[in-house]
Amino acid sequence: MSGRLSPADLLAAWDAGAPRAPLDRALVLLWAAGAPSEGLAAMALEERDRRLLALRAATFGDILPCRTACPTCGEAVELDLSAATLAAALPDPAAEVLAVGGRELVLRSPDSRDLAAAAACGDAAAAEAVLFERLVGSDLAPDERAAVAGRIEARAEAAEIVLALDCPGCGHGWAEVLDVARFVWAEVEAAALRLMGEVAEIARAFHWSEAAILAMSPPRRRAYLTLARGS
Repeated sequence: MSGRLSPADLLAAWDAGAPRAPLDRALVLLWAAGAPSEGLAAMALEERDRRLLALRAATFGDILPCRTACPTCGEAVELDLSAATLAAALPDPAAEVLAVGGRELVLRSPDSRDLAAAAACGDAAAAEAVLFERLVGSDLAPDERAAVAGRIEARAEAAEIVLALDCPGCGHGWAEVLDVARFVWAEVEAAALRLMGEVAEIARAFHWSEAAILAMSPPRRRAYLTLARGS
């Protein structure tokens, strides 16, 4: 895995991921950066997000500029987050051994395949049942099932990146969960669309191919873009 997305990688990632569901886009980003496609879907979500944050830092820098709106007054709230700090806060996705009813059960972290199977269910109850079966894979008595379900929920909450926010306007405080996969994809999509606009302007002015323009260093491409806009 190269660790970053080159300009050509950005366009390849956007092209491959745009028609896909959000869950698949996260894996497309890692694939575009050089990760082998085998095993990506089986990667624990905590590790997936850790790699996405590392990819984001390598491609765009460590600081994530975030913007949201106060749910009370609607004022814009901005904050900068560190990709490295967020990645370090994610828990270890190692499987956990639970003692239930005199036996030991192995509880693992969910992966993309598990979420896809749950998303295919018709309602929340069915999705919860499917996820439980995939993560534990054992028939349990009602009280045992409740205990294991509580542990699954606790692990899921620990894997979430929760931001504590305060409105500078009205002083309202609230919490929001940062969806790493959606956030990084949105940045990649914006960068890809911006890059395609630059390529179109340069190609229109100088009649060079997309490959030739993408192969330029960013400073050189910006210089030609300035010349194209002045021509």
